[in-house]
Amino acid sequence: MNIKSSKGFEIEIQNGLIQQNGFPKGFVITDTNLFKHYKNLIGDNGFIINAEEKSKSIETYFEIINKLQNEDKIISFGGGVVGDLAGFVASTYKRGITLIQIPTSLLAMVDSSIGGKNGINLGKRKNYLGTIYQPEKILIDPSFLETLSIEEFKNGVAEIIKYGILFGKPDLQRIEKKINCSDIDLQKIIFQCALIKTQIVEEDEKDKGYRHVLNFGHTIGHALELFCNLSHGEAISIGMINEFKLGIDLGIIKKDNLIQIKNLFTINGLPVDLPRNINVNQVIELIKQDKKGNLIFAFDKENYNVNVREEDIRRILLKCS
Repeated sequence: MNIKSSKGFEIEIQNGLIQQNGFPKGFVITDTNLFKHYKNLIGDNGFIINAEEKSKSIETYFEIINKLQNEDKIISFGGGVVGDLAGFVASTYKRGITLIQIPTSLLAMVDSSIGGKNGINLGKRKNYLGTIYQPEKILIDPSFLETLSIEEFKNGVAEIIKYGILFGKPDLQRIEKKINCSDIDLQKIIFQCALIKTQIVEEDEKDKGYRHVLNFGHTIGHALELFCNLSHGEAISIGMINEFKLGIDLGIIKKDNLIQIKNLFTINGLPVDLPRNINVNQVIELIKQDKKGNLIFAFDKENYNVNVREEDIRRILLKCS
């Protein structure tokens, strides 16, 4: 399965694409977990980061830059953390060199490796230093998901559910049957999500308008991820439910699908309720720091850049906590 974008990148999706054919030549950036599983495949020319969000730091960035020996191609082999960091390196080294993304997590395959967004963190401010820089190719080999933990797999499932809610693909009835690593139609689901993301990027590459629709669930979700130490999937699933309730409360969206949407997350092992004893005021302060802007929310395909009052957010969070 191939997707060619007018923005210059190509996506190839095939089981065994990399594990059977090997890596393209280039400087590989990967993490400790993947190096443990795929050391022979990766080779010696590269840099290994710790498999954690903290690796997306200025310090790690300079470590990599100082190790580069006049390279002309970066191979990003990993999930979202590796992809963000490797993309930032490729876009800034020598004013930009060739980047190839090889995503290994479900989240990266359906979302984060596509679209050119990359960056590093400034303390708790996620991706505050970054660029939009398209890879030459995104090579998706679903066989890498066999070594992915259940928690990491669920991170990607949360994003798949987001596509289903917003765009109707994958079909919600299919998602209700639960998504598993061994599903025969998983490659098709990845393709559907990748195609939607590509089309949105083609319409709004620089993230100035319609691309904001993909922020559904992420305004509250990112704050919960930081404050409550939740996984991305857990935080975004709770974020989507609470932002859906906020949209209903504001009269922007209808409540008809709320029960079905809750079921989608529950069936797929993702939470829908806020953590107990949450400090709502501190969560709101983190929301205010979101790089998308002060209290900006996306609810659906028509309402994706909505300013919401702080008291409305507080009312929903207090009601649900």
